[in-house]
Amino acid sequence: MELHANAALSLNKRRQLARRVVEEGWSLTEGEAGLLDRPSAPGRVWNRTCERRIEAIAALRRLRMTGAQIAAVLGMPESRPCPES
Repeated sequence: MELHANAALSLNKRRQLARRVVEEGWSLTEGEAGLLDRPSAPGRVWNRTCERRIEAIAALRRLRMTGAQIAAVLGMPESRPCPES
């Protein structure tokens, strides 16, 4: 079977994996669990909109205000979350 040079199980990729285990200390202890698919989403979103701001926005949305109106009332850009305080 012909594989391209960057295929996941090509000789180059197997060599790279072996080098990482030996030289960089990568672990192979996950066994079968290590072969399962994993979510690619980060564990935490660092620029997440704070809860206080979300509650204020939700209250203003219940008053049928638009995004631009809410941004003006809260003194914020339309697309930027607030810093955590």
